[in-house]
Amino acid sequence: MQPNGSISIIGAGFMGSVIATLCAAHGYRVALHDNSKKVLETFVERARPVARYLAGNARDPQDILRLVEPSFSLEESVQNAFLVHEVIQEDLKAKRDLLQRLDALCPDSVMLATNTSSFLLTDLCQNIRGRQRVIGIHYVSPAHVVRAVEIIVTGFTDQALIKRARQFVASIDHIGIVCREQPGFLINRIHYALKAECQRMVDEGIASVEDIDTAVRLSLGPRFALWGPLMSEDLSASKKTVLSVTEYIHKATGDAHYASSSTLRSLADSGQHGAVSGAGWYKWGAKYEQVVIERDRQLGELLDWLRHHERLTALGVAGENDRIREVK
Repeated sequence: MQPNGSISIIGAGFMGSVIATLCAAHGYRVALHDNSKKVLETFVERARPVARYLAGNARDPQDILRLVEPSFSLEESVQNAFLVHEVIQEDLKAKRDLLQRLDALCPDSVMLATNTSSFLLTDLCQNIRGRQRVIGIHYVSPAHVVRAVEIIVTGFTDQALIKRARQFVASIDHIGIVCREQPGFLINRIHYALKAECQRMVDEGIASVEDIDTAVRLSLGPRFALWGPLMSEDLSASKKTVLSVTEYIHKATGDAHYASSSTLRSLADSGQHGAVSGAGWYKWGAKYEQVVIERDRQLGELLDWLRHHERLTALGVAGENDRIREVK
């Protein structure tokens, strides 16, 4: 993927303007299209803080913004682009209609991407001739700061397209995560499962809003930030223990979401308990003592940083730490 290539972004709203600026910051010329003249006219004003962040101290933000050319014509905006990325409103019919138009306008070699946060490619591409060149490239807001990008694929996705999408995402200094299409994709499926559980605990009066957030921020959060949930499990408990806890919570709550997975049970039964045994979700090449020393160093440094950086209290955010709702 060449930094001097041309990209077309369709939709100049909040996310579209951020993606356009991000691509420009990495050397791409960007044609930015929107049906609204007002949205196009206000692009620079809205994108300037993003460009300032991406420019840092070494560049002039205006040099980034100059690489983005607003265009009121869809036909003109897609000319000479190797990637056409739709970032319009989350409306199934609107996205279907747009992708159908883009499929007719763009040569077969052009990659068509959608930033949908909810719709399946199968549903979006029902009436598209060249559906094998449509792929999901879903950013997480704020897209210029969060480097993880979901690359959504399905049964009809061209395998070569997946490689091209990975290369493009890497070229803007982000990390592509390939996920088979499903409701919520990958990140939102994890995210909303955690949020739903926290919201239920508030309803049940188990803990205050602030204590729930503090618990995640100072226990799960740092471990997940450093290693993710599955590597964290390898580093913190044997699979026998994880399986036992999972089965107890499942039995006590009756909630099918807590039922143990077949993969977890297989790991426990085969003695692959994580770093302590040399294998779990991951293969561990170093001795367990070395792993523990490095684990503790990394986690200790991050927790020390968190200890000295309060949340958003300086912005007037107030908690309710002492109030736990009474369970009726």
